Amino acid sequence: MKLKLLVLSVLCALAIPSIGQENPSTRTLFEQISGIQKKTDKFNLILHLHGTLDATLTGSDFEQCAFQMKQLRIEAKGNINEWLSYNWRQRLNKSNTPAALDNLPTSIDNAWLRATVMDGGTITFGKQGAAYGGFEYDLDPIEIYQYSDMCDYMLFDFMTGITFAYNITPSQQVQFQVLNSRCNSTEEIYGILPEGIGESKVPLAYTLNWNGSFFQDMLRTRWSFSILSEAESNYNYFYALGNQFVMDKFNIYLDFYLSNEELDNRGIVTDMFAIEGTPRACSQYVRYESWVTKLNYAFAPKWNLFAKGMYENAYIYKKVKDIPRGKYRTAYGYFGGVEYYPMENGNLRLYLAYLGRSYRFPCKGETLGFDDHSTTRISLGLIYHIPMF
Repeated sequence: MKLKLLVLSVLCALAIPSIGQENPSTRTLFEQISGIQKKTDKFNLILHLHGTLDATLTGSDFEQCAFQMKQLRIEAKGNINEWLSYNWRQRLNKSNTPAALDNLPTSIDNAWLRATVMDGGTITFGKQGAAYGGFEYDLDPIEIYQYSDMCDYMLFDFMTGITFAYNITPSQQVQFQVLNSRCNSTEEIYGILPEGIGESKVPLAYTLNWNGSFFQDMLRTRWSFSILSEAESNYNYFYALGNQFVMDKFNIYLDFYLSNEELDNRGIVTDMFAIEGTPRACSQYVRYESWVTKLNYAFAPKWNLFAKGMYENAYIYKKVKDIPRGKYRTAYGYFGGVEYYPMENGNLRLYLAYLGRSYRFPCKGETLGFDDHSTTRISLGLIYHIPMF
């Protein structure tokens, strides 16, 4: 053991002068330390980290300033041969307790195999991201400074199942996906179900997705429609329409999300009715809608300015017992900042961002005792995708 440690120390010492030569940002840490070039694409190991120094305020009241590791993920991926590939990605700062339905911890994003079955066609089996539309949803989670409520409260983003994808043309792809509609038990997600409603015997989600590219990739689309069986004879219907316009130094996307939930999966409205000290009872016939847009402008080499806006509403669209229908909450998001990419490959990003949120409660929300309020966060952070091997 001592000999192994000595050899490793010597290798590290010898590697130090070479770091910075031959564009080391394109080489893995293994290659930099060992001096041996990796010859295979069968195994790639990447560490993803997102750390910040955050100052937070509620209204004009200062709350806290502290460092935080927002994301820490490890990923292994590769191509086993010409027709079979794999991906495993796990969040290290999240619970590793196996979920009730698929027996996998929610910390695992991906654990899948993908096979090419025909020219332009693939089948992916295992735990994977749902094939929803929208460009905010499609981004790597570690790249996000703050999600919209629609995506932030989503409990059905990484699920176990199967996806069939086919490239109709090089610029047009369709996907059909069947996944579990949840990981945990109905009780863990919803609390007390409404009277007369039991667990679904087939808790699956069905998604049809279309990804398009037009005008030499200047216009991109990510559209989808999903039906999720959440409980017996109760379904959620999720629509996602994403459109992105891309130019040389400028791109902007506009996403529209709509979720009609016969059982309140996101739980925002349910929590508004929660009474402290009593079991959480799930609300019914809840609708969430979101408009999300983000603009990026690469104003100089390695520099990018961004601005993001969000407008979101939460409704009850059908009266149940004594709970009236109507709008219960409106949320606004207004973000902006600057990013710097010091490495040629873009693996490392430094940023300064302002993130503001405002919450408004129309008359239906005010009757529950909620007051309008705003929150602010100023973040100084870094995102680094570290190629380990």
